[in-house]
Amino acid sequence: MVISIVIILILSQLISFYFIVILNTKISKFKDLEKRQDQLIREMDDAISLYLVEMKEENDRLIQELSSIKQAEFEKNGLKTKNMAMMNEELSTNSSAKNDEPKKLEPTEEVKISPKSIVPKTMVTNAYKQHKQANEVQQTAQVIKDEKGEDKNNTTPTLLPFEQKVLNLHRQGKKVDEIAKIMQKGKTEIELLLKFHA
Repeated sequence: MVISIVIILILSQLISFYFIVILNTKISKFKDLEKRQDQLIREMDDAISLYLVEMKEENDRLIQELSSIKQAEFEKNGLKTKNMAMMNEELSTNSSAKNDEPKKLEPTEEVKISPKSIVPKTMVTNAYKQHKQANEVQQTAQVIKDEKGEDKNNTTPTLLPFEQKVLNLHRQGKKVDEIAKIMQKGKTEIELLLKFHA
């Protein structure tokens, strides 16, 4: 009986040692995973900081290039204004020598434009497009009037260019969705406009 108890105790100790070894290996694996994750985090932080430093250097380089280009344009404009001033002086001396002759501009002369009068390119293109659209609307309205045989003294109210263009697109067989996309307006707005003018 005592021997069986001793054998049971020895077996239970062996089983407990086995479980302790298994738990120890699992804990060491978790510690290795934590170390690897810490190392990966450090590497990612280093990579991100290096990337940010490279981006900062690239931005600084871009700013320097833009400022050098701006400086070069400024110097170029300065030279142009100096040349124009010299040409104006020459013209004034020539005109004072020839008071009898009226001053005529040569076709090769350049007109001096002050920097304040320069208009941004986008504003010019938008104004040009609007003017072109207005002319197209007027032309289509004239063609429609000529086709219908209406006389020019008719006192019917004139349509706005937007409304006229929508109506022309509708007459061309475009659907409401297509007209809304072309005019960059809402579908319901176009539908209401067409119902109003129907």
